[in-house]
Amino acid sequence: QHHHHRLPNQPPPSKMRRVGYGESPPPQHHGPPSVVGQEGMPPPALRPRGPKLKFTPEDDQLLVDLKEKKNLTWKQIADFFPGRSSGTLQVRYCTKLKAKTTIWTDEMVQKLQSSMREYENDRWRIISTKVGSGFSPAACKEKAAELE
Repeated sequence: QHHHHRLPNQPPPSKMRRVGYGESPPPQHHGPPSVVGQEGMPPPALRPRGPKLKFTPEDDQLLVDLKEKKNLTWKQIADFFPGRSSGTLQVRYCTKLKAKTTIWTDEMVQKLQSSMREYENDRWRIISTKVGSGFSPAACKEKAAELE
């Protein structure tokens, strides 16, 4: 445990600057500089209001454009969203907005179709057990078709 005593007539040390002997202060920005306000860049999003920081459709569109059309880093993108972290934006993009690139092979299509048939059979078996008292899966399926 140690503490410092200031010399008289000395201002308190600044919390921000931890500069050693003869070094220059570290730069404030790590990585690429902010591009907010540069030509060809959209205006930043509004600071979200209230406790739940919901994304508006405009926020989502801006996020997708900055990532996919402008190819910005997450840190640069965060500059366009006051009050949101780069991590929040990255999670939003990756889980909700990024184009889902699913390529259906013939094999996957066949798996889907057989799974759907299996589900259809299981569905009526499960329904018939819920209806109970001897109604077969086929009888339940027929009655359901009648009711539609």
